[in-house]
Amino acid sequence: MIDYLPIALLVALLAIGAPIYLSLGLSALLGFYIADLPLMASAEIVYNSLTPFTLMAVPFFVITANLMTAGGISDALVKFARVWVGHLWGGLGVATILACAIFSAISGSSVATALAIGSISIPAMVAAGYERSYAMGVTAAGGTLGILIPPSIPLILYGFITDQSVVALFSATLVPGLLAVASLLICAMLIARFKNYPRRPRAAMPERIAALKEATPSLLLPVLILGGIYGGIYTPTEAAIVAVVYSVLISQVFYKKMGFLDILRIMGKSMIDTSAIMIILAAAMLLGHYLSIVELGFRVADAVQGLGLHPLQFNLLIMAILLVLGMFMEATSMLLIMVPMLLPAMVALGVNPVHFAVLFVIAMEIGLITPPIGMNLYVVTRSGQGALQEAIRGSVPYVGMLILLALLVLLMPATALWLPQWLGR
Repeated sequence: MIDYLPIALLVALLAIGAPIYLSLGLSALLGFYIADLPLMASAEIVYNSLTPFTLMAVPFFVITANLMTAGGISDALVKFARVWVGHLWGGLGVATILACAIFSAISGSSVATALAIGSISIPAMVAAGYERSYAMGVTAAGGTLGILIPPSIPLILYGFITDQSVVALFSATLVPGLLAVASLLICAMLIARFKNYPRRPRAAMPERIAALKEATPSLLLPVLILGGIYGGIYTPTEAAIVAVVYSVLISQVFYKKMGFLDILRIMGKSMIDTSAIMIILAAAMLLGHYLSIVELGFRVADAVQGLGLHPLQFNLLIMAILLVLGMFMEATSMLLIMVPMLLPAMVALGVNPVHFAVLFVIAMEIGLITPPIGMNLYVVTRSGQGALQEAIRGSVPYVGMLILLALLVLLMPATALWLPQWLGR
């Protein structure tokens, strides 16, 4: 039983609201003490866990997301979407979701997506006569696409933990990502039609062409990133570097919204954002090392096998657990804690790790808009200058749509697996 004390400590620390990195780190150090492992070895484990080439993509995608927010790229995307689809039922909500989808195909972060798009779209929707709860809900839901539509920072971390190809993971989430966009759009339009929100006049063609010209440099960035990755031109890490260079270029040359000091401030903020991710990753890998020493993952695998579950039942059970955990845990932390413990059970049952990754990320999406810890809810509350209760109320229909999407991907694995198989990944 003493082997489980670090897990008990982790649960206790999380329950009292201790920082995630501290909870993981202290639990890991207790595990090292119990297992009589040299504490000096922990420094080497932390260092080695942060040096793989794949992880270098994380800070560069964080920098890209911050550059897009400050450099006028998100403004151009929102304006483009608003001009082209603003005349539909819930047109501004539709435009918000489409802008989030395009932003997601560049940034890899849900919180950054909700923050960048929400600061522009929520005030515009409220001014146009939409209820604030609708504006906040549609933005929070659209922001969740940031971790599903590739490139995705959680998928990079998942690939690192499970030793899966990041390109295969990216391609696996592409179709579910498009299905998520479609489901959110349908939901936004139905709500707007039911509540009879005002519609914008259809924009004239010259206005559409002008918005397209302004947004073209931004629209080329997802093509540059994903086209290069799937085409085998460069790795995800190299694609992240290309994204940073291109973002600086278009922010300076086309939108002219950043000076040298602005770039320095963005780099500083990105270092802080990346450090928050990396310190959690390092602590999680340290705890994972202890768990592998005491073979906790294999004990979980034996327990699961003892239940006689087949892969579909296992995925359904884990999805249910993740949906509950998502209410109380930050998304990235949930991935870093749960995946190492579940990996041996996945292997033992023959669960496809790429299919499981898609399900896990959809569960993370749902967690981003479910209280009390849903990060996107707090982001849109700040951006929309409203109450948290309004954001929660506006997000409820989209939680239902994402749960339906999770069930579809669960019951039809081909939605996630056919593209990686077609690409030979």
